[in-house]
Order: sequence, then structure tokens, then C-alpha cells
Amino acid sequence: MISLTTFARARLAGALLAGGCLPPVAVAAAAGEAPVAVTTATDAARPAAAPTLRVQPHRPEAAPPIATPPATRLHPDAAAGLAMPYTGTPVDATTYHYDGLRTGWNPTETDLTQATVKSGRFGLLQTLAVDGSVFAQPLLVSGFAFPDGSTHDVLVAVTAHNSVYAWDARSYAPLWHVNLGASQKTADIGCTDVNPEYGISSTPVIVRGAGGKTTIYLVSATEPTAKVFHTQLHALDLATGADTKPAVEIAPTTTLADGSVMSFDPKNQWSRSGLGFNNGSLYIGIASHCDNNAGAISGWMLRYATDLTLKAAFNTIETPAGYELSSIWMAGFAPAIDTDGSVFAITGNGNFAKGGKDWGESVIKLPGSLKKVNDFFTPAAYRTLNSGDVDFGSGGVMLLPVQPGQVAPPMAVGMGKDAVLFLLDRTNLGRTKANDTGALQAQRLASTYGGVFGGPAFFAGPAGPLVYYQIGSDFMKAFAVATGTAPALTLASQGTTKAGVGGSMPIVSSNGSAAGTGVVWTIRRSNPLQLEAYDAEHLGAPIYAASAGTWTAGRAFVTPLEANGRVYVPASGTVSVFGLTP
Repeated sequence: MISLTTFARARLAGALLAGGCLPPVAVAAAAGEAPVAVTTATDAARPAAAPTLRVQPHRPEAAPPIATPPATRLHPDAAAGLAMPYTGTPVDATTYHYDGLRTGWNPTETDLTQATVKSGRFGLLQTLAVDGSVFAQPLLVSGFAFPDGSTHDVLVAVTAHNSVYAWDARSYAPLWHVNLGASQKTADIGCTDVNPEYGISSTPVIVRGAGGKTTIYLVSATEPTAKVFHTQLHALDLATGADTKPAVEIAPTTTLADGSVMSFDPKNQWSRSGLGFNNGSLYIGIASHCDNNAGAISGWMLRYATDLTLKAAFNTIETPAGYELSSIWMAGFAPAIDTDGSVFAITGNGNFAKGGKDWGESVIKLPGSLKKVNDFFTPAAYRTLNSGDVDFGSGGVMLLPVQPGQVAPPMAVGMGKDAVLFLLDRTNLGRTKANDTGALQAQRLASTYGGVFGGPAFFAGPAGPLVYYQIGSDFMKAFAVATGTAPALTLASQGTTKAGVGGSMPIVSSNGSAAGTGVVWTIRRSNPLQLEAYDAEHLGAPIYAASAGTWTAGRAFVTPLEANGRVYVPASGTVSVFGLTP
């Protein structure tokens, strides 16, 4: 365990970052711990040397210089582009990164190919104004029938000002806008990770129901009276934006091992990771603000029914008097949900007890009921990560789709602030072992601790499956996935443009696995933000790049959305729309 005194010393290292955690710092490698050897299933049984911990003084990691891109004007043929119909089959994008596995892959795109994106026909079509910063991924429902008999593809975006917007996703005529109450003021929260307000920060989920009823589920943070804080779960009608039932207060409590009671803290905690949905259950991860009140709060995974009834509350910490926290934030990444309903998340700084019930710095696998942790993976260097605020939980976990003829077990990938990429067997995560031999593979991508704030994307390309990661101050990288008897990730290609702090959150669009159709999309964390597109098969230089709005709210841990021939980039006060013109 790490004591609060140790934590206090680490906290003095530098300014705070979004997600309730301190900035990544340079920490010495622990001999036998931090210099992580590349291991595969075939050499997992090798004996490991006993670690000797050596920690250097903490210091903030300097952000790399980022060139400011020029402002982007509307494409000269933007009006004609908006009038163009989509030639493919429209799809829904109703959850974070398209699916429960969190692949970030839309395999149904026909109009946006490598050739059309790098042609002069692709560009900015529209800029949509909103009343706050958009931390959450935009969502889209195609072919939705409204009560008046009209049918629209509906684009939905939410803001830190607690607003929800719906537009027609072809013309961008507004359909409705609602505000869910006064947002929590940064000054009153006492955490400047996000400025000037905390409202809706996590990506909602949209659920199509019987009889055409479609519901948006989201979490809002409000401050109706100065320094009186609330966090509520809403169910909104997609047709009108109205609450379909009264919002419920998020307020779980738990009894710790010594009999004391721990409660959700609406001032010092928030919902940052995207919401999940499976088999009638909503899943909500809970994190902290700036690690404030760290000794008296826990991370949570909550399960609600669609009628907003709380069904289960899993708390990540059960030992009192330690450094309690173990937040689930993942820089906005949503928990992954396997085909059997298992829920995967990565926790941040906090207690970890082998075989116990404290789950800091870990990939945890929960049943859909959230009854208990069924399996876990914790890096061998968890003490070093904890003492240096290099938490694993800044990144999300992605489950790799099982490929035809795959011999390897179902796999998952994860990485946090430390630049170590873990390939895991999601039927046997590996727990915690010396030199991380429980993982299928562990490879260090950088010599510093400047890993990722966010997560990866997946593409089953024409030459085989690929995983994309971009860590801080580094290029976009594509890793080929070996699915035979020796599962591994091998660097296949890389880009030419370096990322800002914490890397980026890529997504992929393609027409299945057809050659020439795969495009990797990402938001470069410069200011203005920059949309970048890459050839998914070869990476190299971006095939398209353009400014896509400014960011004023803290760190831009945001992700784009691609659907129905259009690309959406969230920013502070805007959502930019890119697409093809005639």
C-alpha cells in the first residue's frame, strides 16, 4: 500500500490533469520491475529476478512542442456536400467506440476511402455551435421516426454545460436542445483539471426499444445552489429530449472491511468513462476529481436497469485507512463488455492487495452482475506506478474480436501512463507475476513514462488484424496481431506526426476488410485541435489533416466519430463536421 504521506509528496510533483489524477512523471525503472521484458505465451514460465526498487525524485513530464495548425475554412463546395446522399447503408453509433468490445472500428463505411479522403473533395462541411466543451463522443441514430411522421438520422452531442443537442445528421438542422441544470463550477469543486465547469463528461449510450421508443442514458453533474452538488442518471426521449422518467441520484454506499461506511462523494467524484449497456443493464464507472478526498472515496462500477433502478454497486476498495481511490476513469474510454457479458475496466492509483479486495492499478474482469472480481491483471511494477502517479487507469481496455481460424485465446490490450503495452488472455488475465509473465506479451514503447490517456482501435485489414496505439510525443503505430500458437503484437507500420500529451484516441472506418478502404481517424491534441486521417494499411504521412475547433477546458482527451460518410470532431463550443463534396 501507499501511505497518504507518500501520496502527498508525489502530489507536489506538478499541476493536475483531467481524470482525477496527477500528471505523468519520470520515475526510475525498478530493476526487475519497470524494464518490462517482451514475453509471449511460450516463454511465460521463465524465472524472474527479485526486484529492487529505486525511485528517482518526481518531476513533471514536459509536454512536447506542438505546432499550431491554421484555422480551417468550410470547403468551397460544402453546401453541395451537405446535399449529397450517403450511398451506403446507414448505421447506428449508439455507444462509445461503436461496440461493447470498444474496437473503435466502423466496418460499414463505403463513401470514405483512402482515395476519397485524400482527394480535394473531402473537407469541412459544417461547424455546429454548442454551449460548452464536448468531452463525450458524439452519437448517431439512423432512420429514426419522429412522432410527427418525419424520419431523420439523428446526431447527438452533450456538453460540460449540461446541455444535450440533437440535429438532423445530413442537413444539421437543429431538432431539439435541452439543458439539465446548472453545471458544477470548477472553483467550487476545487479541481482545475477541467475549466470552467463540470456537467456531462461521459459518453452516453442510446438504446432502441420496442415500438420505436429510443432512449438516451447519460450522467449529469449539477450545482443548483452554490456548493450543493448532485450527480444524476437521466433517461431522455430521443424524439424530444424530455426525461422519460424522473432522474435518479447516483449515491451508492458500501460497508468496508472494518464495518465503516463509504459513500459516493458528489463533489469530489464524477462519471468520466463512457457508459456501457448490455442485456438490459447500464454500466457506469466512477472516478475522482484531482484525487481530492482520496482517503475517503472509492472507485465504483455501477449497474442500473433501464428504469433507472440501481441493481448492483461494485466498489474497488474495501480496506479502510489506506490510500483509498482506485478510480475508473480511463480518460473517457468506456468499460469493455465481452460477448458473455463480462465487464472489463482498468483502475487508477490506489491500494492493491494480492488475492484481496483492493483493486488499484489493475485490469479487472467482473461478471455482468458485478458480484465480484472474477479475474485480474496487475503490472508487477504496481508499487512504482502508485508512488509515482503513473497510474494504469489513464487508459482503457479493448477486447480484440476473435478472428476466423484463431488458435490463440480471446485477447485484450491495455496501457496506461506507463508506456508498456500489455497483450492479455481475457479468459486468464494473468493476475500479478514477476516480470509480468502472466501477460501474453508486455512491450515497452518508450523509455519514459509518457504512455497513453485513452486507448486503441482495431481493424481486421486485408493483410490481417491490426491494433493502433498512439502514446504521448510519439507517432501513430499499427501492430499486427498474431492469432496462432504464439500470440503477439508486432510493429507493422507507423505514422509521421507526433502526438501531444497522452497520445490520442484513434478510430477506424472501412468497407469490411477491403483493401484501400481503411482509414484511421484521430484528434491531435494541439490547439486548435486537428483532425488527422491515415491510410489504415500503411500509416505513413496523414492523408488528410485540418484544424477542427479549439480546446479551452483542460486536456483534450476526446475522440472523433465516423458514420455514414461524415466525421465529427468534438471541441470547446463546437462540433465540426467533415465529409465529401461532389
